[in-house]
Amino acid sequence: MQGNFLARFMNLLIFVFIGVMTVVLTALPFLVDEYVKFVGNQVLNIFWLKVFLYFTAIPFIVLLVKAKKLCKNILRAEPFCQSSIAALNVISISAFIDFLFYAIGTITIFKNLLSLTLMVAAFMVGLVSLILSQLVRAALEIKQENDLTI
Repeated sequence: MQGNFLARFMNLLIFVFIGVMTVVLTALPFLVDEYVKFVGNQVLNIFWLKVFLYFTAIPFIVLLVKAKKLCKNILRAEPFCQSSIAALNVISISAFIDFLFYAIGTITIFKNLLSLTLMVAAFMVGLVSLILSQLVRAALEIKQENDLTI
């Protein structure tokens, strides 16, 4: 019962977050301009900053959509299935791509270590989801063996 509540809550939370991301991505040019006014002209090129933020949003949106797919699998009481493994693999690839984008952005655009936190977070999400995909794969094999023996 509690697991079902948590899965529904996470599903709702991801849905809300996808909506918030849509609004933020729509307002991104305005938000970047206001940020530059706030901090002063420390950003080298505002255009490239906007392009960078849009590029880093793509893997993040893919990650959110696949996380929603995982929640749906849990709600259907099928957490150990092939689609969960595929979703976890896509999440790990998306997180590693985001990590690479932020590593390149830190060197070329930001020229500081403020995005180091995002880099480490993206790397950890990628690593944990890759490990979880292997665990789900092993659990699926055990489940299939148990289904055949009974």
